[in-house]
Amino acid sequence: MKHFMTALTLYGTVALATAAPAFADGKPKIYTLLPNSALSGVIDPEMADRSGIAKAVPTAARAKDKKLVIGWTEITLGNPWFVAVVDTAKAKAEEYGYELDVQVADGDPAKTSAQIDAFIAKGVDVIVVDPTDLAAAAADTQRAVDAGIPVIALGTVPDDSPLITTVLANPYGNGFEAGRYVAQTMGPDAQITAAAIIGTVGNSTSESRVNGLITGIIFERSEQLGLVMSKEDAMLAGFNKFQELKNGGSFSYPEVKFDVKAMGVGSWTEEGGLDAAEDILTAHGTELNLILAENDFMGIGALKALENQNLKGKIQVACAADGFRVGLDLVKSGDMLVTGLNAGSATGEAAVELIHQIFDQGFDANNLPLGSYFPSAIVTKDTVGEVYDADTTNPFFHYTVPPFKTIADLRG
Repeated sequence: MKHFMTALTLYGTVALATAAPAFADGKPKIYTLLPNSALSGVIDPEMADRSGIAKAVPTAARAKDKKLVIGWTEITLGNPWFVAVVDTAKAKAEEYGYELDVQVADGDPAKTSAQIDAFIAKGVDVIVVDPTDLAAAAADTQRAVDAGIPVIALGTVPDDSPLITTVLANPYGNGFEAGRYVAQTMGPDAQITAAAIIGTVGNSTSESRVNGLITGIIFERSEQLGLVMSKEDAMLAGFNKFQELKNGGSFSYPEVKFDVKAMGVGSWTEEGGLDAAEDILTAHGTELNLILAENDFMGIGALKALENQNLKGKIQVACAADGFRVGLDLVKSGDMLVTGLNAGSATGEAAVELIHQIFDQGFDANNLPLGSYFPSAIVTKDTVGEVYDADTTNPFFHYTVPPFKTIADLRG
């Protein structure tokens, strides 16, 4: 299958600011908040070097007569996104002649830990973990590294640990670009009165996508209205407004003509998005002109709720992820304003490709960042044709696996 990804911002790097940002400890204040569950995808341009951390990265070429064994613990297979991760990883591993041992944790951190311990006892060459709990994943990684087995994460960046890196789309970056597009589409004169639907509070991918959506709107509005706000200051303002929303259930930002009246939890599913949107519309349906949904499925649920209440077309729906075919179809028809690009298949392929580069091509992965984010990318009605795949066996969009960049590369 031919793949293609539209790249807007490589690995979450920050565009040049339009004004001097607020500083703390000698750097823009937003970077002093890292790491943070609402800032996954934000890259500190002065991030610390990781080359001195022992990660059990192999230092010698792999013996070609020994099959490379990958232990893979997946958070769930109860969602098409995760099924695509595993199916593509299996295909890529078969292509390279690797043995892939996939175990499923069913969202249970204890199962993830037990599976990693079993991989350690088995003596696999490398472990891939899709974390169910960030602190537990960090501890699991340390045990594996102590046993001489390197670990790669995917999907969600665990707490600071001796991981080689985490492979994932940029949750904050995709949300940010989608938010900017929303503001561009609605124009500087419109009051934006929104509600948000998040997968779950406390998850870094969920929080960062919604925070990104909010921040993108704030930054673009500051540009439209001539507020002379640097990108870093917009990021800080968006972060603070997201905290208001998370802790208080709403926020108002009259300077940029942007309010969020409520936030519902949709558990990443169509049914969850429908339920959350119905509750939101009951309370605020006459006030809203926008629903910010974290992913396509919750956005689809929100669209059904709007249709059920004869509000379709009166309230726009914008999503931060994932670019499933069904979401692309809705963007193409104009029912969904925008979505971010986050293919499970790209994530699974990229993890195996990184293993191939490390074990068979001599790639020095000792100084990769804790999060190796894919390029931030969105799709709109004007661009959906560029990423749409005529091959209906692909549930996502065209993509290519981007190169992995070290911390030195990212610093430029």
